[in-house]
Amino acid sequence: MAPPADPSAAFDPLTATAVDLRAALANGHLTSVQIVTQYLAQIQTHNRSGLALRAIISPAPLALALTHARALDRERAAGKTRSPLHGIPLIVKDAIATSAATGLPTTAGAAAFEGCFARRNADVVERLLQQGVLILGKASLTELCGHKAACTTAGWGALNGQTQSAYVRGGFRAGDLFMGRSGPGGSSSGSAVGVAAGFAPLALGTETSGSVVMPANRAGLYAMTPTRGSVSLEGVFALSRDFDKLGAMAKCPADLALLMSALSGSRVEESISGGWENVSVGFVDPRVWDAFRYSDPRDESVEDQIITQYEWAMAQIQNRGGKVVYPIELPSMESLQYEGKSVTRSVAFHQIPSLMEEFCSKLIDPPVRSLAELIEWNRKNASRAMPEPHTNQADLLETLESSMTDATAAAALTHGRRLAGPQGIDRALAEHNVDFIIGPGDCAICALAALAGYPTAVVPLGILEGEGGMGQPQGLMMISGAGGEGRMLEFMRLWEGVVGGWKVPLLLRATEGK
Repeated sequence: MAPPADPSAAFDPLTATAVDLRAALANGHLTSVQIVTQYLAQIQTHNRSGLALRAIISPAPLALALTHARALDRERAAGKTRSPLHGIPLIVKDAIATSAATGLPTTAGAAAFEGCFARRNADVVERLLQQGVLILGKASLTELCGHKAACTTAGWGALNGQTQSAYVRGGFRAGDLFMGRSGPGGSSSGSAVGVAAGFAPLALGTETSGSVVMPANRAGLYAMTPTRGSVSLEGVFALSRDFDKLGAMAKCPADLALLMSALSGSRVEESISGGWENVSVGFVDPRVWDAFRYSDPRDESVEDQIITQYEWAMAQIQNRGGKVVYPIELPSMESLQYEGKSVTRSVAFHQIPSLMEEFCSKLIDPPVRSLAELIEWNRKNASRAMPEPHTNQADLLETLESSMTDATAAAALTHGRRLAGPQGIDRALAEHNVDFIIGPGDCAICALAALAGYPTAVVPLGILEGEGGMGQPQGLMMISGAGGEGRMLEFMRLWEGVVGGWKVPLLLRATEGK
């Protein structure tokens, strides 16, 4: 059932920020009922119809969403506000458990889990609900967070199909790379596209190695994952106990700070102070860090645009009084391997069978309860689970055959964390006296931070034009040492003054009034 039109809901979901909505709620210009109604109408317009972005697997049932919104409106009218995000909606990646009370199934994008509800909400969902946040829908994702098969297109899942960029006319190009520029980016693609398309002002994603920051980069957003361990992952489908993190996405730094505060319990937005003279940052060489790997064949025009925008960003910081060190050298991912193998990949493959059992145990009556059962279910239901062109589950099969032992996994982790963290990122920060390190939005420095367990972030920069650029946003990726979230948020506040406020995707503006 489509949400009813509500002429009194006087805000634009394409431009409204959480800060805007918070002010409108506080002064009585809007109610949470109006806000929810208008966002659900926007989802109805462009999720399965209109631009068919397929950013949401499961929207909140209208009647239930309005019931929750009315209750929060009554609390506000009685003088009670639970948090700065009281009565404000967000969407959460469908790897994050939600119970039947929310009306939102938990599927990880897999056909086998269609309609399954979690026994209880993930810790992070419970924390947000207690703060008066409205969960407006479950965002689409690369099936099983990208672990079904290496060739699975970013943003594709058997349950919801292909999530599309809100910027690329015509959507994902047949034959493009799995992370090709016509696509929406990493596995938290629905969260990023949902914010860009005005489905909610805020979103949660999850990240093993870039799955929050890369789709946020391609959606022109601000995003951040915190230091690992600072936010509970209980109730979250993860590929690894040692690498996965939650992440937040928003249209502006102020919104991102509010959501990061809600996740962590610390008021990070109040730590933002100072000017450009306090900024000290290192930039990596984009050629070294594989910033061009998602164009096939090679597109020199796109490469030139990335370099030009990147150099412009460095110049803007320096011209405003900030310190820039270029190039910053970091350990290559090849140098961090253990016994000739990627630590992140090999350890994740070792851990996924037990993590899958844990995930299944948190669902009510799932049709499968183990990785082996899921593989067999997919085989028996191949027309649903593995349609063309996604006809295999090679990574699941390889995972089942992992011969790594717990002792080897522990040794690999110790090796990788030491080289990526203290001897990698931390050493570079200290040697050059910089607070954090920046690379192009589509680059591999996030993998280094994932191995170390350090924060990652992204900020918008520009648009890639022409046939190869397709109008996709291109931002700046940021990594720091443990606990560096506050300094990165400070930079974001300053950076917004350089690039300006949120810019609505042209495809969305072109459909208004139609």
